[in-house]
Amino acid sequence: MVYKFKVLSDEDDKFYMDIEILSSQTFYDLHDLIQEELEFDRSHLASFFVASHSWQRTKEIPLMNRKGKKATKLETMDNAVLGKYVKDAHQKFIYIFDYVNDRGFFIELIETKPEAPGMYYPVCTDFGGDIPSQIGKKTTKKIFDDEDEDAGLLSSRKTVPQLDEFLDDIPEPLDKETEESIKLSMEEEPIDENSIYKEEEEDIDKMENDLEDEGFDLDNVDDIPEDDE
Repeated sequence: MVYKFKVLSDEDDKFYMDIEILSSQTFYDLHDLIQEELEFDRSHLASFFVASHSWQRTKEIPLMNRKGKKATKLETMDNAVLGKYVKDAHQKFIYIFDYVNDRGFFIELIETKPEAPGMYYPVCTDFGGDIPSQIGKKTTKKIFDDEDEDAGLLSSRKTVPQLDEFLDDIPEPLDKETEESIKLSMEEEPIDENSIYKEEEEDIDKMENDLEDEGFDLDNVDDIPEDDE
């Protein structure tokens, strides 16, 4: 016999999974399919709970035995056959995949039917909505609402780099014409040796003329005044 289960989440009313599984298969087979389809990290603990019609948890079926007398008496997923725990046409289970935040899925039997030849079980026959995060804060809102989507888009956009305040005074790059003009103005003018010599000669001529005006005979060396010590 094949059980068809509907998997729902209280965090996103659009999320669902339809799973078909043999009554002779185990809760571990169901757990393994859910983890694989949702690409969850399999290193985390998980448990199924048999639930009442009002979704009250009763018997636990853990992934593995934990410490404590009560825990060691529990039947683990790999030993718990589904047919043993399905007692109602609308049998309910709760699947906890996030122990820390007590988050999980609601699973309800919605149909029983004969096994289809050539079909591999368990199998996910239908799926919808966004996958809830495996680890996270428990919430009754949708995992991805419009605001979260906008925030995700904004965070993925490239932002323009901002200069630090102390860099605000950095001047704009010079254009080529201005740069050449400044470069030319900073270069030293070439030295004209002939001009320097000419100026020296003019100074000497002026000095000689002044001495002659004062009555000195420049042809007589003795008449040239000596510098005062």
